Amino acid sequence: MRRPQWLSQWRRMLHRRKEVVGINERNVELIYRHNDRRHFPIADDKLVAKQVLSELGVPVPRLLGVAHGLHEVNGLLERIEDEEHFVIKPAQSSGGQGLMVVGEQVERGVWLKAGGGDVTLAEIRQHVANIVFGAFSKDRPDRAYVEERIRAHPVHARLWHDGLSDLRIITLNQVPLMAMLRVPTAASGGVANLHQGGIGLAIDIESGRTIRASFRGRPIDRHPDSGAPLIGVQQPEWERVIDTARRASQVPLAYLGTDIVVDQSGRTLVLELNARPGLEIQNVNGRGLGTYVEEVLR
Repeated sequence: MRRPQWLSQWRRMLHRRKEVVGINERNVELIYRHNDRRHFPIADDKLVAKQVLSELGVPVPRLLGVAHGLHEVNGLLERIEDEEHFVIKPAQSSGGQGLMVVGEQVERGVWLKAGGGDVTLAEIRQHVANIVFGAFSKDRPDRAYVEERIRAHPVHARLWHDGLSDLRIITLNQVPLMAMLRVPTAASGGVANLHQGGIGLAIDIESGRTIRASFRGRPIDRHPDSGAPLIGVQQPEWERVIDTARRASQVPLAYLGTDIVVDQSGRTLVLELNARPGLEIQNVNGRGLGTYVEEVLR
């Protein structure tokens, strides 16, 4: 006897609800069940994360300098005034806030900035001071740090040349669950953040190939600026990327989002850890986390 259409639709809806993880379920069943709150600073503070990862032997970008307070801002600027191609970050921000990507020095005290335009030493000084005052960390005093600017792997540079694409890998109990590549656009100003206008590319965990792409909540198959195809792109050094994510997940945070970049020479470097990874990866993949979580915990 044939099932009524409404019954099939109802069962599909129930399966979908079980598969997709909502914000409350993520908080209760994943974050707070698997991550001890006392270990959150390992992910919440990027400088702490760099230290812990380095002690585990996980590669991270080279640190050029830190300003722990306003009194150290001038000293930090003195260390970088002859540098080219560096990145300024707040230690405790999220969502790409406060990130400044600096390129070639066009004249003394003036650099090109990713996304277009110039930035002066005075503007960098003001930006670093804003970081220290807590402008990007919910008004809490923060530290500003500078690290090397990573040159993108040719595969990622072909997608979009101005900015750095990064890989987000979600792990539970050191098992990779889902993955996506975040690609900058002109709208995002060279930052690979989906909420700032970046593109999310779903990656098949087994093969490392992109299988789906999403931009501002809608599916696409080509980069809106470069026109580069986004589907079926084999990710470089994929086995090493997965191994790096597993090694990074040795920190005492069982549910974790690890952000990894592959540079032009094939190095895999961890940029950040996230103890509360967002759920947009489900929309990018067109699938929910629930099924994968269930398999790991079974």
